[in-house]
Amino acid sequence: MVTSMQTRNIYKWGSQEVEEKLPSHTLDFLNHQFPVSKEFKSALPKGELPLKPLKKSKLTPNIISKLKKIVGNTNVSLDDVSRAKHSMGKFYTEIYKARFGEVSDVVDVVVSPKNEKEIEEILTLANANKIPVIPFGAGSTVTKALQAPKGGISLDLSRFNRIIEFNAIDSTVTVEAGVYGPELEKHLNDRGYTCGHFPQSFEFSTVGGWIAAKGAGQASTGYGKIEDILLGLTAITPSGKFESKIYPAASIGPDMFRLFLGTEGSFGVITKATLKIRKYHSQNSAKGSFIFKNFESAVETMREVMQGGFGKPHFFRIQDPEETDISFHMSGLHGGKEDLFLRFIGYKPMQRSLMHIIIDGDPSYTKEVLKKIKKIAKSNGGFSTGESPVNKWLHQRYSSAYLRDYLMDEGIRIDTLETAVSWSNLHTLWENTRAYIKSFENTSCMVHISHAYENGANLYFIFLSPMDKQNEVSSFVKFHKGIIDSIHENGGSLSHHHGIGRMLSPWMEKEVGKEGIRILSSLKKTFDPKGIMNPGGLLGLK
Repeated sequence: MVTSMQTRNIYKWGSQEVEEKLPSHTLDFLNHQFPVSKEFKSALPKGELPLKPLKKSKLTPNIISKLKKIVGNTNVSLDDVSRAKHSMGKFYTEIYKARFGEVSDVVDVVVSPKNEKEIEEILTLANANKIPVIPFGAGSTVTKALQAPKGGISLDLSRFNRIIEFNAIDSTVTVEAGVYGPELEKHLNDRGYTCGHFPQSFEFSTVGGWIAAKGAGQASTGYGKIEDILLGLTAITPSGKFESKIYPAASIGPDMFRLFLGTEGSFGVITKATLKIRKYHSQNSAKGSFIFKNFESAVETMREVMQGGFGKPHFFRIQDPEETDISFHMSGLHGGKEDLFLRFIGYKPMQRSLMHIIIDGDPSYTKEVLKKIKKIAKSNGGFSTGESPVNKWLHQRYSSAYLRDYLMDEGIRIDTLETAVSWSNLHTLWENTRAYIKSFENTSCMVHISHAYENGANLYFIFLSPMDKQNEVSSFVKFHKGIIDSIHENGGSLSHHHGIGRMLSPWMEKEVGKEGIRILSSLKKTFDPKGIMNPGGLLGLK
């Protein structure tokens, strides 16, 4: 029998010991905004249910024995809990079904190698027997990339956790793929450096996962996405080992190591990476925030800053009017003296838009860039609101991810989709996709920009509504598909930093064209001739 709270142990975000809750005023606001009956709430599993029995492992005792011989008995797991945990990420329907003890499309076994030789032996064994292999970092994917429709081996890289070399002369660090964000950043901060990569999953994601998903961090406007930080990598594929040399730049044909960026385990197993690092001292950072009378003015300010040529923030974020309004409610500011003052001077609820800024670097640089941003913001009607909003946001930058489980306890559906779009298409996409989301009863749509470029920005849609009491999964899938269609039809990319996985793979041909799919398929066949690496529709591949 599985122990009490077992299902929550499987789907829960982050540390098992942490349970974030909302203050009473915030919960009152949400209950008013998204009415859910007490009966439905009480009937909704909170994690007490046992895990339903999984499909029996299809691997033969002979295969299991060979895997144990490669990695050791204690590094091969066949129990249902381990298999379930390694067969799902944090996509909404995965979490929802797991509340009821349902985890489908599971791996047959979890294997934890400690070095590249063991991975090579595992892939050789798997390739000879046509056994699927799915690399596993920390399990925080939101694209269904860990589901195993064909079963197989979950290759857990948690033992690949060494920081191999810190090189101050070259400003690089070389690490194994299983290193978690906090361990890497502490190692660098202690030496006066930063990697600059801070996804919301930072505490529960790995370097290999960042590369496999082609991710971005909250400071990517300044430091770049992971493809801008990555200098080279090592990957083990069914066809052999690939290892790139480390150069600051080179003209030696295509950068082959970049072929593994964003492939989510479908070409091979990323084992090692060399990343750029930057000097960093937090006391030198300049912070600021501004509130604008409308979203358009905030976006225009962001565009002018990014195209200004004088420098740019590392962290640059705009909340649209609905996200700004809900932030006021949830932080307890709604109706307070600051809120009333802003209304009085013309910054109205459901119209105003809040901007956050952090600039890292030399003190003279950070001050000068902030000074220029203030001038541009003022010219667009921005009112300076100081450092406090930024500091409040930083305080909850990672803990807010825990609230998803708590909101689902309350019968509230919350999920996200993100995209990249050019400046010229941004407002059309924002308006039309918001209109689609808001066409559903009792649905809030919060949108922010968290990554900006000279040529455009990302839009990050957060949608909340009461759960459908009768058909939660099917109604969500239909609703979710409509959002993706709206984003793509209005000139947005399928993803900006979450990746594709199985969630977005049905749209991949529209995104990259038939020729793009042919090229991806050819690369897949080159690295993985028998198709054992994360098979089953990932990236739109057959």
